[in-house]
Amino acid sequence: MRVLFVEGKEEAALRALAQALPHPYWLLAGEGVFLLQVFGASEEALARAREVPGVKVWAFRLQDGIVYRGCGKKSATSP
Repeated sequence: MRVLFVEGKEEAALRALAQALPHPYWLLAGEGVFLLQVFGASEEALARAREVPGVKVWAFRLQDGIVYRGCGKKSATSP
């Protein structure tokens, strides 16, 4: 699976890109910067991200990962 990362300072532009794509995503907010992660990104998604002005774009292939392992403690949000 390809994971696309798009870094930029304009939240609205990243949000518009994410909502225009058919892929699951996370939009993260930092100090004056936003990072969009798009999961299962297609070639079209990569091309569209590169068209957004003022952003940096990276694409990686997922090698390994865990969605949820937990910390061993029960909480209201534990599965």
